[in-house]
Amino acid sequence: MAEARGPSRQPTVIGPRRSLLIRTIVTLLLALIVMTGLTILVIWLSIKPKRPVYFIKGGSINNYTLTKDHHLYASYNLVLMSINTNKKMHILYKKMDIKILFENVTVARGVIQPWHQHKREKKKFTLDLVSRNVELSGAVSRHLELAKLSDQVVLDVEFKSRLKSKLGIWKSRYYHMKVSCEHVVAQFSDSSKESHGSCSTSF
Repeated sequence: MAEARGPSRQPTVIGPRRSLLIRTIVTLLLALIVMTGLTILVIWLSIKPKRPVYFIKGGSINNYTLTKDHHLYASYNLVLMSINTNKKMHILYKKMDIKILFENVTVARGVIQPWHQHKREKKKFTLDLVSRNVELSGAVSRHLELAKLSDQVVLDVEFKSRLKSKLGIWKSRYYHMKVSCEHVVAQFSDSSKESHGSCSTSF
């Protein structure tokens, strides 16, 4: 006796018009992606964005006191130069955190408030930071006292900020930036020698 079978299912077939529509949409999406990438590349090559340049132009240490129990009191006056070397792009900074270190020990902190740096603009910041009751180890205290005898001390200065580029009405997203000024030679207040220090920038 023959078994009854239900109606057989026919495979789904995409019509020519629907297939053509899908291919057209995919082609348009790919073309849009390629055109967007080429536009960004052309803009990037025409602008040629560059990193800002920083260096320490001068500085001194004043009101220096190191107690017998290795607590440091001092004021630092540093001159920071910031240069936007870009010919077309402006730079928008959020606040910049400052840290001064001696032999990897943080001795002072400070903040530069948000600012806008125009294209090719050179900006000068006079930084006044203070050490108040900063506890040092015996070894670091001895090294600092030896530096005082030579009228100069080698410091490291670090800056951290978030910034973005601006061209017309277009603005990039914010980037994290770190500026490291290593081996900054700072003079004590009674010295006539010039202070100096170069910096490197990383994102």
